[in-house]
Amino acid sequence: MKKMILIFITLFMPIVAGATTMCVHSNSYVATLLRSRDGVSVTTGANGAWTTTFDYYTSSLNTMNVSGLAACNEVAGTVNAADGTVSTSPLDTGVNCWCAMNAPLVSDWVYSGAYADDATCASSCTAACANNVKTSAAFRTAMYESVW
Repeated sequence: MKKMILIFITLFMPIVAGATTMCVHSNSYVATLLRSRDGVSVTTGANGAWTTTFDYYTSSLNTMNVSGLAACNEVAGTVNAADGTVSTSPLDTGVNCWCAMNAPLVSDWVYSGAYADDATCASSCTAACANNVKTSAAFRTAMYESVW
């Protein structure tokens, strides 16, 4: 009987839970991220650093920070899609905004969109990355599914 229950849970629970939660892991870390739940706050820092805070529980003591980098370059992509071939850094310039998570895990770069010029991208990309992670389930899904 236990074997039948385990088989049921293994086969059917990911279908039910997969719509809203995602277990993201690397060789050394596992995090349960709710891709359907928006963040509660964002912060941006120097050199393209951003952090989005999620309150997954009823207490503010139980928050999780997702942090990363923003970078602009000349490589265009598909909005809300990860690209494992893009290599960029916050020191690059261009009109195309890319975002990558570096904590709690590392993701591929996810394309956020294009700006009219290099200066606008440089001044807006970091906030765009933090806010996309905060408010866009599609953006979070692309980022979380590209963890390596």
